[in-house]
Amino acid sequence: MFYINTNQKNIKRITKLVYHCALIVVRGTRYISENKLLLELGWNNFYDRTSYLSLTMFAKIKLTQTPKIIYQHFFIDLPTNVGRNIGKWKIIFSKKNKFYNSFCLKMIRLWNTLSNEIRLKETYSDFLECMHKKFQIHQYKKINLFHYDTEIDMIYMKLRFQCSKLNADQFKFHFVDSPKCSQCNKNKQETIHHYFMDCTKYDTQRQILKNNITTMHQKFIKLTNKQLIQIIQGLRDDEVESYTYKNIYQYIKLYIVTTGRFVK
Repeated sequence: MFYINTNQKNIKRITKLVYHCALIVVRGTRYISENKLLLELGWNNFYDRTSYLSLTMFAKIKLTQTPKIIYQHFFIDLPTNVGRNIGKWKIIFSKKNKFYNSFCLKMIRLWNTLSNEIRLKETYSDFLECMHKKFQIHQYKKINLFHYDTEIDMIYMKLRFQCSKLNADQFKFHFVDSPKCSQCNKNKQETIHHYFMDCTKYDTQRQILKNNITTMHQKFIKLTNKQLIQIIQGLRDDEVESYTYKNIYQYIKLYIVTTGRFVK
């Protein structure tokens, strides 16, 4: 919450630093989309992070879990016989736009975006639980089943992030002259969909991949192309166990190796 009112230059510096940290975690390249990278790791963007930190701090103040002098700075603290003004916010006036995003004023706007159910929580632990759900804090621990350890993991990640050595991805960055696939004669763009689903050069490896996946779960017995591309891109069905997807991803990486497109 200390940098919630900083200028745009500092915000860009902070977001750039977080982006480079994320690249280090996944051992990626700077061509990876920032939004996709944060989604992959379950990290919040700058606005969500500052909002979460500010709201949780304000809830501590409101629920008197901070020193009394801090509470009195924000709320009217009157004798009990006064009644209805107890616990009300102090009205804060700011004649200058300079203080528009200061903690006091911005918290009023942020707090009003919350539902009444969250705002009326009587304990900080209950409020914090609601905040974790709203901003999906630590959500990556439950959903992220990928690894970033080996060269094949890196290749698979870049395929999903569309910054791989496929011609369609390279063409976006002007590294190649044409996005068309040079491995087959279909005259189609070499996208991740074409690489896994269409390219005739890898028909044998593709059939092996499909056969392996159909044995992993009853939902995949009649595996469709739509299901396969969703699995490849990291989309999962809640009814399928996590360990099943972990095993499936091993078969996908085996497909990448046996095609020889990236690893000789």
